[in-house]
Amino acid sequence: MQLRDNKKERIEDKAFVAGLNNTDVSGKEWVRVCAVNLVFTKVDFSKCVFTSCYFRNCRFIRCDFTGASVKDSTFRGTQFEECNFRYTTWEKTLLDDRFLDTCLPSEENLARDLVRSLRTNFAQIGNYVAVNKAASIEVKLTGQHLYNAAYSRQSYYRAKYKQQARFSHALQHLRWKFLDLLWGNGESIFRVLVAGLVVIIVAAIFYMLSTAGVSCTDAFAETFAHFWGVKYLESMPVTYVVLLTVSRYIFLGLFLAILVKRLSRR
Repeated sequence: MQLRDNKKERIEDKAFVAGLNNTDVSGKEWVRVCAVNLVFTKVDFSKCVFTSCYFRNCRFIRCDFTGASVKDSTFRGTQFEECNFRYTTWEKTLLDDRFLDTCLPSEENLARDLVRSLRTNFAQIGNYVAVNKAASIEVKLTGQHLYNAAYSRQSYYRAKYKQQARFSHALQHLRWKFLDLLWGNGESIFRVLVAGLVVIIVAAIFYMLSTAGVSCTDAFAETFAHFWGVKYLESMPVTYVVLLTVSRYIFLGLFLAILVKRLSRR
C-alpha cells in the first residue's frame, strides 16, 4: 500500500485585514479566523476545514468550497454569489436560511445531500423554520433525482442507471409520487386536507351513481358527515360507511404524524 502525506496547513487565530481575489488557499485548516465586511472573489477554498471561524457581513463571489467542512462557525449576514458548495458539510454553524434558495448545486442528488447536511445544521443551532424549509426542499430534490434516474435521457443517468436499477428507481418514484400527493411525503398538512376532500368527493360520486333517488347535495352531505363519524340520512350502505371510517382514521393518523414530526424537530 502506498500512501502520501495529506496534512493540512493550519492557520490559527488570525484576522483578515483585506479580502482575497483569484487566490488558491485549498486544503488549509482555518481555526478561529475572522473577517468582517470583506469581499472574497474567485478564491479556491476547496477541501478546507473551517473551525470556530467568524465571517460577518462578508461577500463570497464565485468561490469554490468543494469538499469543505464547516464547524462551529458564524456566517451571519454573509452573502454567497455563484459559489460552488458540492460535497460540503456543515455542523453547528450560524447561517442565514436564504442559503437554501441561492447556493445549492445544479445536480439534484448533490443538492439533496447538501440540504440534508444543512437541515441537521439548522436543527443544531435551533433554527426550526429553516429545518422545515430544508426538509421540504429535500423531499422535492429526492423526487427529482428518482425521476431522472428512471426516465431522464441524459447520458449521465443512462450510463449510471441501467435496466434493473432504472426499473427500481421508477418504482421508487411512483411510491414517492403517491406519498407526495397523499401528504407531501410527511411535510404538508395542506396535502392531507386536499387528499381527504378528494376521497369525500369520489365517495360521494360513487354513492350518488349507485343509489337511486339521492341528489348530488345529499350525497356529498351524507358522505362528508359519515367521514367525520356523524350520521346524516342513515341511508348510506354499510360498505361506504366502513370505507369512510377507515379513511378518517388514516388521514387523522397522517395529520398527527406531521404535527409530531414538526414538533420533534424543536
